[in-house]
Amino acid sequence: MGIVFGLTMITGLRPFLIERPEPPPVYAHLPDFSVVSQEGTPLSREDMAGTVWVVGFVFTRCVTLCPPVSQAMVRMQEHLGRSRVLGDVRLLTITVDPQHDTPEVLRGYADKIGADLSSWDLVTGDLEEITNLVTGGFMLAVGDRSETAPGIFDIAHSSKLALVDRNGDVRGVYATDDEGLEELYHRIFAVLRIPQTEG
Repeated sequence: MGIVFGLTMITGLRPFLIERPEPPPVYAHLPDFSVVSQEGTPLSREDMAGTVWVVGFVFTRCVTLCPPVSQAMVRMQEHLGRSRVLGDVRLLTITVDPQHDTPEVLRGYADKIGADLSSWDLVTGDLEEITNLVTGGFMLAVGDRSETAPGIFDIAHSSKLALVDRNGDVRGVYATDDEGLEELYHRIFAVLRIPQTEG
């Protein structure tokens, strides 16, 4: 009887015994910004408030770093959907080639990669604004566009995914390999526990 009671108590307490890691510390704070989504609607830091975001950086003519980044975002979309947290967590792709990647181009790219636009935005905007957001907000590097061959362009930029909390604080950047995506996935749930602050 004592053994049965003990097992019952342990089972009942199990949710309280699960080790829940602390949220990662603040890595950077996003400045105010204004960009435009694939639908032509504005998106700002204020619009992002209250939601956790996974953010990737690509450009649509990229044939090297960007396909794996977008594939990793699609995988994350699928994982979050199975965990029923899409909505509380959204995905955001920021182009580093806004002069070419118009909203129309980004909408076609979204269709190509399988982005679910109910939970995923792809944004473009003024080149200086985008550059300042990537370098000054996410603390990631981005280079100038260069034509490496006729019709082939390259822009050096980060292939990492960033995690942003409800307050616009960047909580880390993660690799797009299996290990990096697993770490990001678990960090998301820690960040979901951080409340949105006023102001």
